Amino acid sequence: MKRKPYLNGVFRYLLLVICVCVVSVCFLFLPFPNGQQTQLKYSYYQKLSGSASDGSSLAADELNPDQYQLNLPEVNQSHFQRKIEAEALKLPQNTAVLRKRNGYSGKGYVGKLPAATESAMIFSLSVPQTQHYRITICAAAPESGTSALRVNSEMVGRFTIEDTECFTKITFYGIFIERGKTAIAIDTIDTKLDIDYIEIADDASVYQADSTVHKSLCNPQASPEAQRLYSFLVNHWETKTVIGQYVSDESDREMQLIYQLTGQLPAIRFSMLGTGDNRAAIDAAIDWNVYMHGIVGLMWQWNAPETNSVYAENVNFDLNRAFRNKDIRKLALLSPEDAEQAASGGSLRQEAMLLLQDIDALAEALLPLKNMDIPVLWRPLHEAGGGWYWWGADGSAAYGKLWQLLYYRLTEYHQINNLIWIWNGQSAAYLVPERMYDIASVDIYLQPQMQYGSRFEQFLSLKKITGGRKLLAISECSALPDLEMMQIDCSVWSFFGLWYGEYLMNPDGSFNDTYYSSNDLYNLYNAEQALTLNDFQSLYQ
Repeated sequence: MKRKPYLNGVFRYLLLVICVCVVSVCFLFLPFPNGQQTQLKYSYYQKLSGSASDGSSLAADELNPDQYQLNLPEVNQSHFQRKIEAEALKLPQNTAVLRKRNGYSGKGYVGKLPAATESAMIFSLSVPQTQHYRITICAAAPESGTSALRVNSEMVGRFTIEDTECFTKITFYGIFIERGKTAIAIDTIDTKLDIDYIEIADDASVYQADSTVHKSLCNPQASPEAQRLYSFLVNHWETKTVIGQYVSDESDREMQLIYQLTGQLPAIRFSMLGTGDNRAAIDAAIDWNVYMHGIVGLMWQWNAPETNSVYAENVNFDLNRAFRNKDIRKLALLSPEDAEQAASGGSLRQEAMLLLQDIDALAEALLPLKNMDIPVLWRPLHEAGGGWYWWGADGSAAYGKLWQLLYYRLTEYHQINNLIWIWNGQSAAYLVPERMYDIASVDIYLQPQMQYGSRFEQFLSLKKITGGRKLLAISECSALPDLEMMQIDCSVWSFFGLWYGEYLMNPDGSFNDTYYSSNDLYNLYNAEQALTLNDFQSLYQ
């Protein structure tokens, strides 16, 4: 029977109505992004940057910061060396000149300096020139313990004496002292102390010739934007320091507080993967780049496979077993199907397959950043030399293989080429191949009363470890590095990242002045030698 034409028309009309209804329901109930959400997010970042037009910017007084000028004294390098015997000084109360220990110099040593005493012994002298010095302390202790060195009332650093039988020499390098009267004091902390002498001499190590770092990223297939950001860092190397800040979550409350106090924002927003919702962390990182045009920094708190902890004491994962008799590059290039088949057949250990699965999940999390060509300062497998994280607890050889597996799997298998690789092994023994990292960094946490300074000793040590061919950075810190001392000590770190929590703010969100003052924060963010978000935006265009 032949169909009537008008029925075909009705059928087509009904089908069209059904399609329109289905699409409408999808828009109503599915979580598609919409213009209102985008506008709200954009308005939030306008507010954060102080550019909102409705008067709701975080800096209510429309702060217009004045640039802070560093005060750099003139350095006059000259040879100087002086040894001061402790027994030649006026003895502190309840101490005595002793000769019981072997190996002392002069006529004896000062013994029984009481524990827990600030300035337990003071050496006074006059230095002839404004320059850098090294100070050597010759001391002994009746039991293992820690003491500290002060110069002109400022804490230089702590030292530990473990040998209870003999005198030990402890040397601090790169101490900047201005010409004139100087007081060198020794604090005892948790042990009594015997002091033989101190020696002070000029230290020319800070004036060594500048090094030349690699101009290109280690990954030959690095994305153009990653190379561009790296070139920016290289171009400002040893002259300016880029400011970074870790955030505790996606609320960015640390950024809000910093803007309220300084009128500025850091150029780098550091955050973590592995501690919560990776997608939310990645989305927040993308927002920082898209709306604020800032630099994205990421670290990875990698829980040991099939566990919920990063700490070696809580897990029982054997890296050496995972890598035994394996070619790391071939392992890194296995497809998931081939890896599962090899594990089922017994030619691949379960530990190795679990590592690959974790890295594959990480690559999936990083994929949006790659697809949007957003460069990332990427710091995985951090602080391995300490041994407290599982990725460093099995020794440097196993750690090196894990780094290679991660590098090859991300760059060659998944082609995540927007990463700038930061090695943060904290030990020369854990150094990875030069062709597999771009920046060397160190985490430096100090006691609240200590002057942070430039951390010259760590700078010089890291420079020697890397052969002067890599950018150097402070990847985590407890206080603000001193820009003046960086310039004076010729130790200008490429960037630093201030940790969150008590190192910036109290639980109620107010500023915590335990480690530095709000004035210190303001001055750093408004110094010419520091690169804030505003500076980066203007220079990176």
